[in-house]
This record gives sequence, C-alpha cells and structure tokens, in this order.
Amino acid sequence: MVRLKGSKGTGKASSKNVKGKKRKSESALEQETGEDEFFLASDQEENEVGDDEALEETAEQKRLRLAKAYIARMRQGEPLGDEGDDEGHAALSEKLQQQALEAMGRIQRKIAFRVHLPDPRIASSAEASTSGRFTKCHRLPVTALAVTSDDATAYSVSKDGSIYRMDIESAARSRLDTKGPKDSAKVMKSNAGPQWVKRGPRQAGHRALLAAAVSDDGHYLAVGGGDWRVHVWDVRSNEYIQGFTGHRDIVSGLAFRQGTHELCSASFDRSAKLWSIDDRMAMDTLLGHQAEILGVDMLRQERAVTVGHDHTCRVFKIPEESQLIFRSHASAVDCVKYITATQWVTGASDGSLAVWSQMKKRPVSVVKQAHAAEPAGDHWGPAAPDSDAASWVQSVAACQGSDLVASGAGDGLIRLWAVEEGKSGAQGLRELGTLPARGFVNGLHIARSARFVLAGMGQEPRLGRWARDGLARNGLLLHRLALTD
Repeated sequence: MVRLKGSKGTGKASSKNVKGKKRKSESALEQETGEDEFFLASDQEENEVGDDEALEETAEQKRLRLAKAYIARMRQGEPLGDEGDDEGHAALSEKLQQQALEAMGRIQRKIAFRVHLPDPRIASSAEASTSGRFTKCHRLPVTALAVTSDDATAYSVSKDGSIYRMDIESAARSRLDTKGPKDSAKVMKSNAGPQWVKRGPRQAGHRALLAAAVSDDGHYLAVGGGDWRVHVWDVRSNEYIQGFTGHRDIVSGLAFRQGTHELCSASFDRSAKLWSIDDRMAMDTLLGHQAEILGVDMLRQERAVTVGHDHTCRVFKIPEESQLIFRSHASAVDCVKYITATQWVTGASDGSLAVWSQMKKRPVSVVKQAHAAEPAGDHWGPAAPDSDAASWVQSVAACQGSDLVASGAGDGLIRLWAVEEGKSGAQGLRELGTLPARGFVNGLHIARSARFVLAGMGQEPRLGRWARDGLARNGLLLHRLALTD
C-alpha cells in the first residue's frame, strides 16, 4: 500500500513536472514566436511607413521639413561664415530664440522711438486728409478687421454683412462669398431669452458682422455678429466650413490662439466660448462676466483676456479652469489687445486708455480723455463734435513683440503711443503723435514690422448708432510709417 501510494505519488509528481515543463516550453515558444511576430510586425510597419512616405507626408514630418526650410532661409540672411563656425551657429540660435520669445510675448522690441511722424498741425487740412491710402469696401460702416501674420492680406467686415479681402500692397480687393446656411435666420427669435439679452432699437441688426479673426497660418477666417453664430471659411478655397451655434446673443469679439486653429469667441450673452476648427466642435465655455462681453484677445498661451460692460477685465486660465478679475473705473471697457503675455491695453467708453499688468488688480497707467476732441481742419476733424461718442475709444492695436500701441476713436485722429517700461514692467503711455482719420476708427492693426497702420473706418460707432458723421467714408485707411535707423 505504501509502495502503491508512493508510486501513485511519484506518478502524480512526475506528471506535474511534465505538465510544468510543457507549460514552460509552450510559454518559451510563445515568447519566441511573439518576439518574431513583433519584429516581423515592426519590419512590416517600417515597410508600410516607407511606402506611405512616398504617398503622404505626416504632420511630424511636415513640421520637421518646415523647420529645416526656415533655418535654411535664416542661414541665407545671416552671415554665418564657414561651415562649422561656432559663432555663426550661436548667432543663428540666438536669433531664433529671440523670435520665439517675441512670438510668446516674453520680450519687447524697442520700436516706438524709431517711429517718425509728421506734425499734422503744420500740414494743411487738404494734405492731411490725403496722407493715407483709403480703399472703399463696404456700404455700411466697417466694424472689425483681421490681418494675416505676414501682413499681406486684410479682411474686413461691416454692418451690411459683407466680407472683403484686400491685398495690402496693391490695394486690390474682392468680396468673399457669404452664402452660409439657409437656416441661420431661424437661430434668432424676437422673443427669445431674458430681458437683459434683448437687442436695443439702436443696436446692430441680424445681418451685421461685428467681429473677425484670421488664423496664424492664414488658412481660416472666422466672423460673427447679429445672428449669434460663429462662421468659419477656408480662405484658401473660399469654402464655407461651418456656422458654430451656442451663443444666445450677438457675437462681439473673436480671436485665434496663435500657432493653432483654436478660436475664442465673446458674446453679449456674457459668455466666451472656445472652438476647435480642426475638430469642428466646442471645447469649453468661459463664464464670469456680469454683463455683455465687448472684446477678447489671445496670444500663444492658453489664456484669454476679455473686457465687457461690467467694467472688468478678466484673464481666463483655461487649463487651470480659473480666472483673474481686474476692475476698471470705466462703466464699459470696449476693446482690448495684448502687449506682452502678461500686459495688455484697453480702451473705454469714457475716453480713457489703460495699461494693465497681470500682477496688479488695478490699471498700471490710465490716460484720461485720450481722444478728447480738439480743434482741427474740416477734412479730418471730429466725427461727431456735438456727441460724447466722438471720444469713446473704439479700438486699440499693439505691434506684436514691441512697445508700440495705437488707439482710435471718433475725434478724427489715430493716436500712437509708446509703452514706458519700469522696473516691474509697463509703467505708462507716452503719446508719439497722430495720424488723420475722419470718421469712427472701429478697427486697428499695426504691422509686425511697424511699417504701416491699418484702420477700419465707419460713419458710425462699431456697436450702435449713437452718432453719425455724414462726411466720413466706410472702408479701410492705410497709413505708412517711417522708421529711423
């Protein structure tokens, strides 16, 4: 019995060992075959990638190719010396780093002191009225403009609902086809929404376009206005992409995040929304304003600065899902533009121009009555001398990565300012001079090279009909700037 038990036990143990060996051999075989399959699969993937490379370029390869081409262009314009010259490579690296910091808004170029402006008081009114190049584009006032990053093409929108594209060098213009969805009018309902979102009798109609923005690569144009939608076009093919719905009132501001196809829209419904043009969907809704939002701007960071009728500026930190609140003395802050990643300039309905820093809750500097009406020639005087609307700051612009700022109102002048720097950043604004502009300056842009200032002109203010200048013209006004060495 003992032997039988032992033999049975031995037999069971041996069978277990055999089974264990089988399992080990099978697992080893599976591991070997798995490794073979892995290497075969990787070889197959490499072959497939090699075949696809000839047919289609990936996004990463495209970025690498564009970067190499950009560095090659930089080498052609930079005296690098012989091959392998360390000084030449260091100079190229420093230049590329400086341009990257300027694009992110971390450093400023000192350009304001180089701008040379003629004294408009010395010139006659006739000479002053023709010192810029005016291009008539729209039947009703221009409300916003957007310029591509290379400063070659400008897009303007108007209260008549039209969109024009203008070549800045030749002034050749063409109208963009604005045939959108047929049901866009159904979005607006006369009795929709609470009392605070109902449109006043003197505000823009459903067809009016009040905001425009173009992507950094110049591929997409976004416009918005009285129909509550954000309309997007692919300007390469003039194809209408989509009308994004979600806002419950007028779309008053648009801004693309630099280097991306992410769009931020501001509305009278007290909200700002983030959109992905590539995915054609809404990404986020930014809440916090207690009244209508009137303007928005973005740089490369995932942050948006907004201004509104609740006399506040708000910086939305999108990844952190938080916001910073900055309170203004003015009842309504109408426009905003980033100077650097942490500083921005605003214009208000009381005629004040303010510089803000992210480190302080109050404005760093305020210029009161920045566009107070002054006696001037009939050809370029105040648009509405009998109305307070002439002194409202309708638009502001900043030369990206520099200390040059411009502001526009209805006093007949575009004013240029230099951002004075202190130990802790921006300290104030110093007026450089003026450029004649008859009418209401509803949109402004300064070229990155500071070689010109482009203004969107109108007979009426951007968001309403509180005043009108019958002698003004609706269109685009371009002033060339002279820079001293």
